[in-house]
Amino acid sequence: MSDTWKIAPISTPRLAWGSSSNNRATNRRCRTCGVELLTGERAGFCCGPNGNRYTAVQRLPPLPNEFNTFLNSPDISRLSRKLNLIFSFAAMESSHAFPAPGNPSFVAVAGRIYHRVRARPQDDTAIRWMLYDGFDDSSTPHHIQARDIPSSWIRALRTSLTLYNPFASTVLSLRNLQLQQPLQFGIASIIVQDSGCAEIAAVMCYENTLRSQISPRSLLISTTDNRTQSISTVSQLWEPMAYPLLFPHGTLGWGLQPSSRDPSGITLDGAESDAPTTQIWHYRAQLLLEPRFSIFGRLTNEYVVDMFSRELDARLSYIRVNQEHLRTQEQDAALMGHEELQESENIYLPASFLGSGRWSSNQIADSLTIAATYGPPTFFVTFTCNGDWPEIRSRLRPGQTYTDIPVVVCRVFKQKLSRLMSLFRTMFPNAGRLLYSIQRVEFQKRGLPHAHILLKYSKECVLADDIDHVISACTPEAADDGEIVRRFMIHPSHNSNIINNTPPSPQNPLKYCEKWKNGARVCRFGYPKPAQERTSIDSSDRVLYRRGEGDAFVVPHCLPLIRKFECHMNMEVAGCGQLFQYLFKYVHKGIPDTGSADTLC
Repeated sequence: MSDTWKIAPISTPRLAWGSSSNNRATNRRCRTCGVELLTGERAGFCCGPNGNRYTAVQRLPPLPNEFNTFLNSPDISRLSRKLNLIFSFAAMESSHAFPAPGNPSFVAVAGRIYHRVRARPQDDTAIRWMLYDGFDDSSTPHHIQARDIPSSWIRALRTSLTLYNPFASTVLSLRNLQLQQPLQFGIASIIVQDSGCAEIAAVMCYENTLRSQISPRSLLISTTDNRTQSISTVSQLWEPMAYPLLFPHGTLGWGLQPSSRDPSGITLDGAESDAPTTQIWHYRAQLLLEPRFSIFGRLTNEYVVDMFSRELDARLSYIRVNQEHLRTQEQDAALMGHEELQESENIYLPASFLGSGRWSSNQIADSLTIAATYGPPTFFVTFTCNGDWPEIRSRLRPGQTYTDIPVVVCRVFKQKLSRLMSLFRTMFPNAGRLLYSIQRVEFQKRGLPHAHILLKYSKECVLADDIDHVISACTPEAADDGEIVRRFMIHPSHNSNIINNTPPSPQNPLKYCEKWKNGARVCRFGYPKPAQERTSIDSSDRVLYRRGEGDAFVVPHCLPLIRKFECHMNMEVAGCGQLFQYLFKYVHKGIPDTGSADTLC
C-alpha cells in the first residue's frame, strides 16, 4: 500500500466564546458594540467594518419589569410562540392553507403572505379581546394555546402592554367612546398554530407565475365597510404589530420613513427617505445585540422566518417592477444585444437572484468549467452540524435545546466549517495540493445546517487500498472509535420497519429516505448494504466499500475526521465520470424537476 493518501495528524477544532484563534485573549468582544466573539470571528461582523453600521440600528428599550414573572422560567422559550400569539395584533397568515405539520413539523409559506388584524366581535384575536372585552380574564383569545400558559404570565404581559404599548392603550381607550362603529379601522390576524415542533423553516416556492397572479406581501387593515387597506413590507409597523412579546413598547422596526397617515393615525404605504440601513444588517444587529432573542428562542425562529421572507419579498417586488430593464440587461450581457427582447407575462427571475433557475445554471456552468480544467472531484463530503457541540451547549439557558438558539448554531457551524476547509488543504501531504473545492450550505427545510463539499486533489484516489486508507464503512474494533461511529455514522433507517417491509401507519409516516418499490418499503439510498469483503468499483463506476456482516447501516466516513469533529460527516470517493454531473447537480440543487425553485431558510 502506498503512502500517497497518508493522513497527517489532525488537531481538535476547539472554539471558545471570547477567545481568539491562538486562545491568548480572554473575554474577546467587538470594540464597537460589545458582542462576544467566537474563535475565528472578526470584529465588525456584528456591526459592520469599523462599526460603520452600529449607529444605524437603535437599541431596544429594556424589557418591562413585569416580564420578570417568566423571563427565568425554563419553559419560556418553548411557550414563547403561544404567549406571543395570544397578544399578537397581526399574526402571520397566508392566502393558501398551511399544510398539516409532520413530526418534526415546519411552516411552509405558500401563496400571498400577510398579517391581518381582525376586530370583529366574533374574531378570536387580541384586538377583539381588548376592544370588546377589555382584557377580561374570561375571554382570553386562542384558548387552546392559552391553556398551556401560566395565568401569571398572561397577566404580566397584559399589564405591560397596557402600560407601555401605545397601540394597545389606544385600542383600549376606544372602549370609552360611544361610537356606532366601535373601530373605524379594524386591524387584522392569522393564527399559525403552535404544534409543539422544535424546528421552524420557511419554504417559498416560485413557480412559473404570471404577473397578473402576483400580489405583494402586506399587512392588511380591514375597515368597517369591508374595504381593505394595507401596510407594506417596508413599513416600520410590521414588527411591533406582529411580535408584542419581542417589542412590548411598540418600538418601530426596520422600514422606510412614512409619508402619509390614514385618518386613524395608522401609517400607510409610502416613504420620504431611505431606511438607515439594510434589512439584513438591521436584523443581524437585533439578533446579536438583544438578549431577548435568546430568551424567547422558539418565537425567535418564527421571527427569523418571517423577516427573511419579508426581505425576500422586497427583492422580488423590485424584480416585478423592473422586468424590462432586467431582461434587457441580462440579454445584452449574454447575447451582445443581437436578439430582440420578447414580451412575456411570466415573471423573469434574473441570474442575480439567489436560487433562481438562471442562478443555478450559472453555478453549474462555472463548476463544470472548473472541473473541465482540473478534472473531476476526488471526494464528496457532507458535513453536518452537531447540536450537542460544547460551543453550542454552553450558550443554552435552562430548558433550552439547540433549536432555541439558531443564531448561535449558525455561528458555531460557520467557524467549524471554516476549520474543516482549512484542514483539507493540509490533511493529505503526499497527495499533492488541493486544486479546488466547491461547497454549499443548506438547511433542507428543517433541522441543523449541513454543507456539501467537493474536493479535487492532484493525485487520484481510485485504488482499493488507497480508498480504504481514507474511507471506511466498518465499525472499528476499538471501543471508543466504535462508539463514535455508532453515534454519528449509522444510517437513520436502521431499526425501522424498512427491515421487515411493513407498511407505515398514519401515526408513523415514512422516513425521509424511504420509498415504495414493488409493494415494499425500501431505502432510496440502498440501506441496508450487503457485506463486502473488499472495496471494489461496480460496472456503473460506483464504489462498493468494504464492510462486514454487522456494518449494513454504517455510512462511509473518514474516522480521523469523525474523532476530531464529533459530528455526522459522510465522505465518499467522487472521481467516477458517470457520477460527475449528478454530484454537481446535487451540490447546486434548488431547482426541482417540476421547474420551480426552492429558497430555503
